[in-house]
Amino acid sequence: MLTVDDVHTYYGESHILQGVSLEVAPGRVVALLGRNGAGKTTLIRSIMGFTPPRRGRILFDGVDITRRRPFRVARLGISLVPQGRQIFASLDVGETLAIASRPREDGWTVEKVYELFPPLRARSRHPGNQLSGGEQQMLAIGRALMMNPSTLMLDEPTEGLSPLYVETVGQALRTLQSHGIAMLLVEQNLKFALRHADHVHIMNRGSLVYSSSPHALAGDDEARARYLGV
Repeated sequence: MLTVDDVHTYYGESHILQGVSLEVAPGRVVALLGRNGAGKTTLIRSIMGFTPPRRGRILFDGVDITRRRPFRVARLGISLVPQGRQIFASLDVGETLAIASRPREDGWTVEKVYELFPPLRARSRHPGNQLSGGEQQMLAIGRALMMNPSTLMLDEPTEGLSPLYVETVGQALRTLQSHGIAMLLVEQNLKFALRHADHVHIMNRGSLVYSSSPHALAGDDEARARYLGV
C-alpha cells in the first residue's frame, strides 16, 4: 500500500503541493488527472525522493519513505516510468533491460518483458535512439518492471503515441494489474484514464480537488469542464 498523507512540497519558496493525500492499493490503478502545471509530476518526484516534501508523510507498506533517497525508494519496490521515457540512446534494448535487472524468484525477466511487448524482441539489438516513440515507451515500462516492483508509477505513458501504441500500453496495464501490481497513473488522455483506472483524482494548483470512480467522472460534465477543460 502506497499512502501519501498531507504532503506539502516546495520548489524554493514556491508552494507546489498543498496538502495532497491519496492511497494506491495492491492491484489497483489510481489515475491522477489535471492540467499542465497542476503538480502531478511534482507528486511523482516527491514519492520517489527527487523532491522531498517539507511537510507530510509518504508511507510504503507501512515504512516511512518521506525523505529517503530515490535508489532506496526503488529498492523497496517502487518503479518509475518517467515522462519522456528517458531511454539511454547508446544502449540497445537488451542492454537497457539487463542493467535494470533486480532478479527475484518468479519475477520479471527479459524474456517476460518480451512476452509482454513482443515488438521489443525483434528490436533487441537496436539502440534506443533507433526505436520509435511507441517502442521507447514499451522499453521504458519494461525497464521499470525489471526492478520487480510491487508499485509502478507512470508519468504520461501515452504522450505522443499513436492509437495503436496507446492500445498496447493499455493492454500492458491490464496484464500488470492482473499480476497484483499497484499503479499510480499520471495522464492527460482522459479517455485512456477513465478506461483503465479504478479510481481517479483531479489535481488543480497543487491540491486534489475531485475524487471519484471513473464512471462518476465520465458523467460529471461540470467537473470535467471546470478542471480539465474538456
